[in-house]
Amino acid sequence: MSYIFTQETPEALPAINAILESSITAWNLSDRLYRLSVSAYRYSESDWIDHQFYGLRDQNNTLLAILVLNNDASELPGDQSCLQIHGLYVHSDFRHQGLGQHLVDHAIALATTRQLDALFVKAHESAVPFFTKLKFQRIPVADEILDYPYRFVRSVI
Repeated sequence: MSYIFTQETPEALPAINAILESSITAWNLSDRLYRLSVSAYRYSESDWIDHQFYGLRDQNNTLLAILVLNNDASELPGDQSCLQIHGLYVHSDFRHQGLGQHLVDHAIALATTRQLDALFVKAHESAVPFFTKLKFQRIPVADEILDYPYRFVRSVI
């Protein structure tokens, strides 16, 4: 199946949040934590101020997966410039079909085009094997109170 990589606009917000809600089901949360997580992770129109939204759509223009990026390098050790993966979500009906890898490949291409050094992500614990498989390196925790435990970086140069 072929996919179309698109830059999304706020008009796609209901479809983006539907994918996010579907994707979070993989986190194996209780019903209560799922409801709290969906509320906390849901995007709004104001997120377009400092995030870029990209989607993978099928030939029918149905949004199947989303990639949300920003340029925040504040938690990346050293002096590297980076593109941060703020969110990567695949609709639960389309998991394990390589869509996440497609999104990461597009993020690498965007970072390379922008002449940045790396991709950075703060991942959910359940996504650790995914990012490890895609050659992201775990950033060691220096401060257990301040550092998010599942931070990863991947060089694009």
